[in-house]
Amino acid sequence: MNEKTLKDGTNRHVKNPKTNAQTLQRVLVKAVGMFYAMVKFICNHSFEGVSNGYQCMNKFKKVNLKYLRERAATLQNSGQSLYQFYQFMPLQSDKWTPFAAIISQGHLPEVSVGIDAEGGHKAYVNAPSRTYADFVNAWNLQRGDQVTFVTVQKLGGKYEVASARILLNPRNADGSGAPMSTEIVNSEGEFPCSNWKNRLNFSTFEFDTDRYNFVLGRGGDVVAAGIIVSRKDRSGGWFRSNCQMVLNEAALGSDLCSLAQAVENSYAAYEIDLESEFYLNNAGGASGTGTTEDVTPAEPSYATSATINGVSQSISGGNVNATAPITTIVVSGTNLGNVEFTAKVDGTGDAISPTSHDAFGATFSGLNVADGHSIVIYRSGSVWFTVTAQASGGPSQEG
Repeated sequence: MNEKTLKDGTNRHVKNPKTNAQTLQRVLVKAVGMFYAMVKFICNHSFEGVSNGYQCMNKFKKVNLKYLRERAATLQNSGQSLYQFYQFMPLQSDKWTPFAAIISQGHLPEVSVGIDAEGGHKAYVNAPSRTYADFVNAWNLQRGDQVTFVTVQKLGGKYEVASARILLNPRNADGSGAPMSTEIVNSEGEFPCSNWKNRLNFSTFEFDTDRYNFVLGRGGDVVAAGIIVSRKDRSGGWFRSNCQMVLNEAALGSDLCSLAQAVENSYAAYEIDLESEFYLNNAGGASGTGTTEDVTPAEPSYATSATINGVSQSISGGNVNATAPITTIVVSGTNLGNVEFTAKVDGTGDAISPTSHDAFGATFSGLNVADGHSIVIYRSGSVWFTVTAQASGGPSQEG
């Protein structure tokens, strides 16, 4: 059992990583990390009012983990099984499947999307007729808006994200009665206004009675779909719409492994570190396309200093002193999401796990290493450096 030494000399047990709650958390973190890796090219700037890049990634992770946890709580409170999470996202299974991820947030009008469970598994957006004006009015859009279509499609046994973007041409009157098929998209499914830098990435865009059917990229069965509306404000910033992907479980097919197999695989994998940043290193595909194909993860890089009790000190020599009691140690670097960090007081006893850990480092807090004792920091099972606690006024700290 993992333990931490408290100020009163007692030991506090660290949570058992084999519990149902811990296993479920790892499954959810895996699901969110893998989905972000596929949609990073959009979701690193799709949250209105949030800085592009790292902050958007954090926002994506936060809102989607909250959604999945709330969904789990709802099922649990109604007396239903949570096994569906293990069925969709087993930790060790190679049959990972997408979920209904939230890919953008903002205050612009939201465009609803559906997916046919039959008939080719195409996505669609409703419109009362095929005219430009009706499409704009149906969703409260305006000239100059960018309408970005996003799908997850299954092709050749792999999941692939694709996008296509329509610019509602500001040269056209809002009341234009011309068909969108000629005003926006020609009969070959290509955009006539390439100067607007649209992504020419539709394989299907067709009007059928009261809706537009669409399939993107190289085709395949649509597993999940959504639409993001973007609008540039007068100051040069961008507004977004809310978008949560619609999920088409019928297209997942055999990738939904048996419940028994999924649960067994999930529980067998409790010792594997599946922090979401590891999967971000595996984000694949060119601009406009993501994929579940693996690529070689980037190598970890470690800082030569650590922050001990709030003070940055060099650890390049492998040994460092700090004023007792030692309460916090922060290590840093890059591509560290899949590195196992642990610590041991005096280098003996049960390992202490970080209180937080991501691609940029790990934090050990709540420690209480007294004068005359030390704490050893390990990375991937090997000793990295040792911090010795000394009473105030002892030998000076390195730094």
